[in-house]
Amino acid sequence: MDKNPVPSTPQKTRFGWAKKIPLDSQTLLLLGVFIVLFIFFSVANDRFFTVRSVRSMSYQLPEIGVLSLAMMITILVGGINLSVNATSNMAAVIAGFFMVKLIPADASSQVVGLYMALAILVALLIGVLCGVLNGILVGYIGVPPILATLATFTLYTGISTGLTGGKTVTGFPDQFAKIGSTTVLGVPLPFIIFVLLALAISILIQRTTFGFKARMMGSNPVAATFSGIDNPSMIMKIFIISGVLSAVTGILTMSRTMSAAYEYGTTTFVLLTILISVLANILPGFGSVLNIFVAVLILQIISTGFNMLLTGVSGGTFFKDFSWGVLMILIFITNYFIRRRRQTES
Repeated sequence: MDKNPVPSTPQKTRFGWAKKIPLDSQTLLLLGVFIVLFIFFSVANDRFFTVRSVRSMSYQLPEIGVLSLAMMITILVGGINLSVNATSNMAAVIAGFFMVKLIPADASSQVVGLYMALAILVALLIGVLCGVLNGILVGYIGVPPILATLATFTLYTGISTGLTGGKTVTGFPDQFAKIGSTTVLGVPLPFIIFVLLALAISILIQRTTFGFKARMMGSNPVAATFSGIDNPSMIMKIFIISGVLSAVTGILTMSRTMSAAYEYGTTTFVLLTILISVLANILPGFGSVLNIFVAVLILQIISTGFNMLLTGVSGGTFFKDFSWGVLMILIFITNYFIRRRRQTES
């Protein structure tokens, strides 16, 4: 058994102008990549760094950002959740049916607002129930997380497909679009929601007993058990939080597109959340929400930048995906040399 079960803090790097702000090497690396990409696309396309473009990115990135938080916390405890996007879609579909089927045609704006609030609660409840099922399979039955969540991914997608018949759910009240289109002091509300959730998860992980236990369990589950931590209960709670965050993504997507569908993001979102977690260097027992936040910004910049540069060019989407892969490989190589340097210095 590990003689020091407490997860250690990643090595910090302090520099002149920010002596009071501890930044690990991965954060500095990601910030460097972000700055380079931002400068490159700003110079390459004069439409990139405009109010319209920045606002457009602020509307798009919260969905994958919140979903990445849902993935991150499960990796933190040594697991994974392949069902995050399926949970998001199912929560959106059921909440969408709730509004379409139950809101009276002649309902007042106050009544519509009440039904919308209830629909959001329904979506969050679906997220909780999906998390409970994942938690039971992984925490109490002992199914490996990748297999358990692959099974529930298929289950949740099947339920969504059966409910919709493969069609898109539409017909939501116009007021529902305000969630995805409202701005506060010029900042899109979805982006504010993402920032607030990121802050909440960061505080939960780094500043609470729950977060300490989760990180300890991720770094050494055997030591955590002998320390009195109820691992199955912790896994259950983590998957419930992941399910709720996934449901929030479903709500944001519904409001932005004014629709709900079983197939939204099925081909890319799960892979993107894993990619973001890898770029952010999320490991069992170790993880930084700030790194997740910067990694999401990087992928959004790459997506928007190449869309602008390669508009009308055949194979533009392929090149964007190719650049994501190249970025991952470069960061892997950079991290390798950083680790070798640390080992040499020690």
